[in-house]
Amino acid sequence: MVLVFTAPATAQALEDCGRYAPSTLEAWISSSDLKLAAYGYTCRMINIDATLSQAMREGVQAGDSMTWMETYRRTLERVREASALNRRWAGPEATRNLAVLTRLEVKYRRLAAP
Repeated sequence: MVLVFTAPATAQALEDCGRYAPSTLEAWISSSDLKLAAYGYTCRMINIDATLSQAMREGVQAGDSMTWMETYRRTLERVREASALNRRWAGPEATRNLAVLTRLEVKYRRLAAP
């Protein structure tokens, strides 16, 4: 796996999110550049979703439903934070990011429900 530590290209592809190290995404999220922060936040949520989805497929969470419900609840909160940042930025790619984040919000709202 190749981990990239530089800023993304002008036109960021959400498909590239898995290439970025978590520390890189966190640095982008902390950026004063809203576009970079929005992309970093969106990528972080895509990567978290990929990890949790893999755990679901592998049956990792079968034993402790309460812990997983809390994980899903926290993930839902983070998705909402990412959406709020993308709405503040409101650039052309924000619409694309928000479409992805809306799908994740629906998914984690369902998973976090008791």
